[in-house]
Amino acid sequence: MDKLKCIFTRARLRNIFCSLFFIAAGIATLPVIGSSSAIAQRAGGSVSRESDDRIGVDISSDVDVTPPASPQCSPPCSMPVGLTENFDGVTPPALPPDWLATNSQGPPPLWVTSDSGVPLPPADTAPNATFIDDPAVVSDKRLDSLAIPLPPAHPLQLTFRQNFNLEASDVDPNLGFDGGVLEISFDGGNTFQDILDAGGSFAMGGYNRTISTDRGSPIAGRQAWSGNSQGFITTVVDLPIIPTGTRLRWRMASDTSGSGEGWRVDTINIAGCAPAPCQPPTPRPRITPHPRPTRPPRDVIVLPSADFDGVKPTPSPRPTPFPRPVPISTTTPHATPALTPLPRPSPP
Repeated sequence: MDKLKCIFTRARLRNIFCSLFFIAAGIATLPVIGSSSAIAQRAGGSVSRESDDRIGVDISSDVDVTPPASPQCSPPCSMPVGLTENFDGVTPPALPPDWLATNSQGPPPLWVTSDSGVPLPPADTAPNATFIDDPAVVSDKRLDSLAIPLPPAHPLQLTFRQNFNLEASDVDPNLGFDGGVLEISFDGGNTFQDILDAGGSFAMGGYNRTISTDRGSPIAGRQAWSGNSQGFITTVVDLPIIPTGTRLRWRMASDTSGSGEGWRVDTINIAGCAPAPCQPPTPRPRITPHPRPTRPPRDVIVLPSADFDGVKPTPSPRPTPFPRPVPISTTTPHATPALTPLPRPSPP
């Protein structure tokens, strides 16, 4: 027993417990170290992988980020206006009324609504989203919105959710081969230009790559969305002042090399503040004061009218002054003592 006491001294026991603590801590941190790459991806890093079709993996920095608040209006001179489309009121592959899909180049399919397939997930708000493929040939596939029936408004903001996996370089994280862009038309759909060239700006989820100029893409040299978003991300666009009837276009273009899974767009929302007739504020009614009570008239003696011309006024008699009171002494009078004369002496 004495030997055990000598072996397990207090200092040795402390060292043993400390060693066990550090071993347990090291075991607990192994899963965290193993998942460091996933943490970096969520934080906005970008990685790439090699594949036969050279599809780049681009992790968007906007995943799980709260979008900016919608514009705040100031009634009564500015009223909120808005438009929402989530494509869930139609049966795939039909598009909502007044939405138009065209292929300027390339084979079918055109833009359609879809409730299944890649890239996953198929929709942001179930069951539907719009979808276009990414073929291995040159193509130019366009989805035009309805004519926006909103009055000119400012500020005006476009928000939508997108999920894309489009062919991109696995060497240069800034280079894309196939990509998507957002365009706008102020003349009802006759001519379109890039949203940035038209005076818009991205508040979130903007273009992440530039399309290569040596592979025949219809949007070569332009900024675009390309690579892999790894699911739905939020894009927020501050729009310029637009006239009624403006159209938006989501345009996907591919080149002569490789292919991707495609592009999905869902949950489109336009919100802004439109000027309204500003009426002056209604003045507050004045408070009517209560009438003061009328005092009864005093007795008034009315003298008969008379002609006093040539009559001298009789002076009013002065009041007779009252005699002033003589103060009465309250001192008790003392009697003056009589002096008795002394007899004169007789002469000798």
